[in-house]
Amino acid sequence: MRLKIFRWKAIGPLLLFLAVVVALVFLFAEPVAKSTTEEVSTELLGTQVDVGALDLIPREASVDLRALQVADPFDLGRNLIEADEIRLKLNPEALSEKKLVVERFALRGMRFGTARKTPARPVEGDGFAPQALRAVRQWAGQFDVPLLKLTPIDTIRQLVLNPTQLTTVRQAQSLVSRTDSTRQALEQSFKQLDIRATVDSARALTDRLSKSNVRTLGLEGTRQAIESGRRTLREVEQAKVRVEGLEGEVRGGVETLGSGLKALDQARRQDYAFAKSLLQLPSFSAPDIGNAFFGKVSIDRFQQALYWAQLARHYMPPGLLPREDPGPDRLRASGSTVRFPKEKEWPSFLVQLGEIDFAFEGDNPLRGNYEASVRGLTSAPALYGRPMLVQARRSAAGSAIASIDVDAVIDHVSPRVRDSVAARLRGIQLPSFDLPGLPVRLAPGTGSSNLTFALTGDQLLGRWTIGSKQVSWALDTTGRALNEIERLVWRVVSGLDDLSVEATVRGALRSPRLSVASNLDRAIAQRLDAVIGEEVAKAERMVRAKVDSIVAEKVEPVKRQVTQVQTEVNQRIAAERERLEQVEAQLQAELKRLTGGLAPEIKLPGVNF
Repeated sequence: MRLKIFRWKAIGPLLLFLAVVVALVFLFAEPVAKSTTEEVSTELLGTQVDVGALDLIPREASVDLRALQVADPFDLGRNLIEADEIRLKLNPEALSEKKLVVERFALRGMRFGTARKTPARPVEGDGFAPQALRAVRQWAGQFDVPLLKLTPIDTIRQLVLNPTQLTTVRQAQSLVSRTDSTRQALEQSFKQLDIRATVDSARALTDRLSKSNVRTLGLEGTRQAIESGRRTLREVEQAKVRVEGLEGEVRGGVETLGSGLKALDQARRQDYAFAKSLLQLPSFSAPDIGNAFFGKVSIDRFQQALYWAQLARHYMPPGLLPREDPGPDRLRASGSTVRFPKEKEWPSFLVQLGEIDFAFEGDNPLRGNYEASVRGLTSAPALYGRPMLVQARRSAAGSAIASIDVDAVIDHVSPRVRDSVAARLRGIQLPSFDLPGLPVRLAPGTGSSNLTFALTGDQLLGRWTIGSKQVSWALDTTGRALNEIERLVWRVVSGLDDLSVEATVRGALRSPRLSVASNLDRAIAQRLDAVIGEEVAKAERMVRAKVDSIVAEKVEPVKRQVTQVQTEVNQRIAAERERLEQVEAQLQAELKRLTGGLAPEIKLPGVNF
């Protein structure tokens, strides 16, 4: 019988099946990888990511991405980054462990801030990135950016104030109620004190002792009299202790009323500002003008930096704590996937080194040599053991961007998380923007811009500056006509051909402080002060006089009532203490008189006085 090594009836279908699998992989692996890359990147970054094409190169353990577009999450009509091609060289060993370790990547044709053909889709849902985007927008909304008021002075005729609108009046009414409650509580405390019985008992005993002497009382009578005196003295001391306790209680109530009076003075200052806002007086304080003109555009820069810092902190957590992610979708109980990192193993994601080195030549406005590198971009900084470093350099005088210099350090190795970035751009086309409150558009032209941003723990320090010597101005004449104050401001700004702005934000993330200064606000403030300063001062004096007239009518009776309660309470406490001290002194004098009549060698049995 001939031995059959191959059973062709079984091998044939198996080979056919393998051929079908290879064909399916060949046809669908790259489209599936492309779709998955777009979906995962969009979810991680919180903004739409598009990949034109994705090629897998198994023999080199590499991936090619072409026509990459990352939309700006704060402006869906433009791309944050656009690149023609990205080549990723992966680590095969880590890939066999289901870990994505990029040994090296190269990028060509990178552009920033390009317009999209179609606006990106906003990323919705409860993922971390959408939540972080909403959070930083709320963070930006907490800044009180003033509106520039340029109301003409001659429109100010009179100020009509409703007393109920004033905080001082409302607080005064509340203080009246607290004063009445305090008075009633103190009156009840005086009744509960009840030292009259103690005082009357001490006085009665003092009267009896004053009419007695040792001879009439005898030894036993004298001993009993002295014991009665000592008991009464103890009662007097206890009454004094109660008076001292009541005094402490009274002092607390009186201090509360005093604090209420001080709060009225502070509320009056707030009412000055409120009444002034009703007049809409033109503000020519340089800090107010700087915040009004450049506050919003400055906050936009800082919130973008904060957004990417928050994503870095979430996706690059310090330490080796377990990471929990939603599990795969199931009909029931999808659950969560918990990963427990271990020392001396590959992180789930790691870019060991990414280098960008390319050049544009010829008449391209972006011509020049580009160099950039990324080291240590990882999902587990504690395993990598070193901070993530980003550097970017470019130098090309005479092009659209003369120089770019960017350095960033993302240090999540230890629990004390520190993120910082410094970007310096020279010879760039600065974006145009409208001046809030004025139909004026500012085009800074070609200039420079610096941004430094540092987030240590929850402490923030950021600084953004722009400067240009090629400023141009445009006035929108299609709307309403300018009033005389606005025309004055237009004459000031249109005569400036240079611009320097410096914005600083600092403090805790929950309560940061923003300050903006520029040569523009200083020039406007000086001109407005010279032209309308006296008129504004007159209007402010009128505001204060109007508020004072209303407040005085409501507040002065309250002050008198509080002062009356304070005086009355102090007098009653002093009177009660004086009564106790008086009867105590009289009783002690009588006891000394009785004991002083005895011979030195005679001891009253049972008495130690």
